[in-house]
Amino acid sequence: MKFRNSIKPILAIALTAAVFVASRYAASFVPLPPGSFIPRTSVMQTIFLVFCIAAMLLISKGRLASFGFTRGTYIFSPRILWWVLPAAVFPIVGAIVSRGGPSAAGPFEFTKVQWILFIWLYSSFCEEVLVRGLLQTLLSNAAPAGAAARRWLSMPVVVSGLFFGAMHLVLIQRMGPQAIPIVLMVTYLGLVAAHYREKTGSLLPAILLHVLFNIVGILPFWVVQWLRGGL
Repeated sequence: MKFRNSIKPILAIALTAAVFVASRYAASFVPLPPGSFIPRTSVMQTIFLVFCIAAMLLISKGRLASFGFTRGTYIFSPRILWWVLPAAVFPIVGAIVSRGGPSAAGPFEFTKVQWILFIWLYSSFCEEVLVRGLLQTLLSNAAPAGAAARRWLSMPVVVSGLFFGAMHLVLIQRMGPQAIPIVLMVTYLGLVAAHYREKTGSLLPAILLHVLFNIVGILPFWVVQWLRGGL
């Protein structure tokens, strides 16, 4: 019995990682016309979203609420915004010292509309379903009963937060050392979002936090660009 309980978290991580890697691989085979409005990252996210929903329906026998698709005990409070303040420091400083404007935020050649639709909103939803929905729920089911109530950073919170950070290590390949602060901040987001997912039983606060983090990650560059353009 102890062996089975210890192997469950490993299986949960392996399943989620397999879904993520397979989706990245499968997305490369989806043809997109030159200059497509839909970025390839969104194609990948759509694929793993479908995989996640299918796995959740199969595992829960149609009860998606058990994977966070419910309001749970979550009630919006402005206090949640305090968690976003540390994430605003790096992009604000980067925007001030950068000469490249918003493009310095990353290697992605997106329009502002694409940023809003596919990064701020769609990416936030899909990634939360994968990590806080699928992975964290499976980890919670494998954790000892009552373990989450005894600590702020339980095993499901820590593992899902670190997994979320590891997902973004691919940015280092594209951006080099400049991506390291982003990966660290993303890991911080993962831990906070996972805590709220565990505390409320809902994906809503995790998605909200994710959207806010994505906004503060690029908005300072837009503001600085606007100010410089005005000058």
